[in-house]
Parts: sequence; C-alpha cells; structure tokens
Amino acid sequence: MADKSNYEYSELKKRALLAKQRLKMGYWQRMYEEKQRALAELGKSADGERLVHDLQHERVLRDEHKALDADNATKEELFYNKVCSILEHDENTLNPIGQLIDRKEFEKLDENNRQRYILQLSQKFREMRERYYRERAGKSG
Repeated sequence: MADKSNYEYSELKKRALLAKQRLKMGYWQRMYEEKQRALAELGKSADGERLVHDLQHERVLRDEHKALDADNATKEELFYNKVCSILEHDENTLNPIGQLIDRKEFEKLDENNRQRYILQLSQKFREMRERYYRERAGKSG
C-alpha cells in the first residue's frame, strides 16, 4: 500500500475528507448555534437573517480555502488585517492602496505590470473593505 503522506489526493477527495472532518468535529453544529445566537441579537428580520447567512457563507468558504490552500489563505488574512487596521484608523484615508503596496515588489515591475499590480490590489482592497463592513455590521447588530 502506498504511503499516504506521499499520495496526492484529487481535489474531490480532499473536499470529501474535509467535509467528513467537519461533521466529526461538530463544525455544522457550532455554525448553527452561532447563527441562532446572531439572529437573537439582530432580531428575526429578513435583513438580519440575510446578513447572518452571508457572513456564515463567507466563513465556510474561507475555512475551506484555508484547509485547501493554507499559504494563500494566510496571505489573504494578513492582507485583510492590514485593511482592517487602515479602516479602523481612518475610514476616509486618501490613499489606502499606497499603504498596501509592497514597495520592493512594485519597484521590480515594468510600467504595464505596475498598472496591473495596482488594479489587482485595488480590487482586493474593495473586496476586503466590503467584508470588513459586513462583519462589522454583523457584530454591531
């Protein structure tokens, strides 16, 4: 029998193993309890239910991404933490992209790649900013 540590699982097999692990560890039960607690805080309005559903959906996707691609997920969480600190310090900052740029990487790029880098960075910033406001709305309820 082949050594499992050297065996590369297919994407479907990885996802199946993760789903089984979530069931064993009570992941869905905890999610249900958190949902009930959040709905109790926000009230049973349609907006509150939609917000809780969206937050939990995003959390499941992030947890899955973290399990399947830990390195990239860690980088995204670090980026999200930077965005949070920028927004907590000054929500109306004039140049958040300038604060997020990796200067060493940016200096190595030619003009076209610099523009592409800035556009990708601004898209990521918008996504993380939306996540920040959704999570903040869910916590402040």
